[in-house]
Amino acid sequence: MIIGPHSKIPRAAIAILVAALGTASADITHAEDGKPGFFKKLFGGGKEETPPAAETKPAPKPAPATKPKSEPAKTTSTSGKPPRVIITTTGGGAKKKVELNKPATSTSSKATAKTQPQPQPKTEPVKDVTSTARRGEGEFNSDAGDRSSSRSEAVTVLPANGGWQIVKIGGRDYVTAESIRNFYNPVYGFNTFRLQGTHFWLGSSKLILKATVGSQEMLINNIKFILSFPVQEHNGQVLFSRLDLCKLIDPVLYPSHIQNAEYFDTVVIDAGHGGHDAGARGVYGYEKDFALKMASAVGAACKARGFKVVYTRSTDTFITLGGRVAIANQTPKSIFLSFHFNSGGSAATGIETWALTPQNAAATISRGGGFNANGVTGNKQDSANIALATAVHASVISRFKFVDRGIKRAQWSVLTGCKRPGILFEGGFVTNGQECLLVASDSYRQQVSAAIGDAVVNYRKALESAMAKR
Repeated sequence: MIIGPHSKIPRAAIAILVAALGTASADITHAEDGKPGFFKKLFGGGKEETPPAAETKPAPKPAPATKPKSEPAKTTSTSGKPPRVIITTTGGGAKKKVELNKPATSTSSKATAKTQPQPQPKTEPVKDVTSTARRGEGEFNSDAGDRSSSRSEAVTVLPANGGWQIVKIGGRDYVTAESIRNFYNPVYGFNTFRLQGTHFWLGSSKLILKATVGSQEMLINNIKFILSFPVQEHNGQVLFSRLDLCKLIDPVLYPSHIQNAEYFDTVVIDAGHGGHDAGARGVYGYEKDFALKMASAVGAACKARGFKVVYTRSTDTFITLGGRVAIANQTPKSIFLSFHFNSGGSAATGIETWALTPQNAAATISRGGGFNANGVTGNKQDSANIALATAVHASVISRFKFVDRGIKRAQWSVLTGCKRPGILFEGGFVTNGQECLLVASDSYRQQVSAAIGDAVVNYRKALESAMAKR
């Protein structure tokens, strides 16, 4: 099956797929206005929510509990400097202001913050990343050339394949950024194409893509994606792995042509953990309880938008990982959303969304299932998985001042065997006092759930033409 970029891009796709995120500027008590731009029409956005009333203080801290070992452990490191968010709580008749993401006085060794790559000083020479490759109508298989080890650094520049210039580094295929620009230019109208130092920009009024040579982080309209392989440079040309082009860039920029997209009218909602499996011990409660409340809120939001809803659990009961997957697979015309909350050092904060690791790539973190050499059942939905992850993550991040930890890859047990498009959403760190206070609040769950409900609607709209072909 060919799952690379497509020969023709109808401009009608833009009506669904384009809106500016910019930098999220609303706090949790004030959902952001629906801004025009890339992801709102593409995958996210939604109407402004009414600010909720002040909340009562959450329950006292629970006794310690151990995390189960039924699936790979979750990451604990932060990924950016947190913005300031202030919420107001009430308890015992007194009001209390809590600042979310306030700089911590000490940091955990497992939660060191990273800063976003910044452009080099203007005095540094700027390279014009150009080549002689012409845009063509060709496509190619995503797996070809991505199976061998990268120990050898031999570089081979291959002739243009239907307009796609391919550079083979260490046995792995890379595609020039110019090829990407030329192919998607009829839709996005790029007027910025620049390499300055190690920082690369590809942009227009509709879309700005930023990447750094040697890094796996990529920003599209300030939403963070974690690539399967670092961006490369060869002879002044910026290179993205062919696997990342086919399994991430193309489904995100062009979801209307995902080839195996199937119509859905049902959302299977999975509340992580349950019963004797308490999950992470938070400052104001356990992960299993927060996950159940979030699942209920998301279910209500999806029902309000016309979807059927199936829960893997609706009470504090234990469901095996295989049992959760079975429920999803036995539910026709469905997608799968699994809800969890993160744990780490007291300074760790932010939102992250997980899609299944593509075949011939490694998980984003060492404990996320390792290298996916042979592929798994869920990889049949790779393109739909990353599109769904983008829809949900961008919708939440674009509305609220949360640290964006990125859209990541792992072979979590609930994703590997899933035959439906599925993701795992981490809704914040319960080990961070200020963030756990949010997680424990009804306003957080209601507003984030509304954003997720809107994301599901827009995800289906984005894939409508692809579903029609099925």
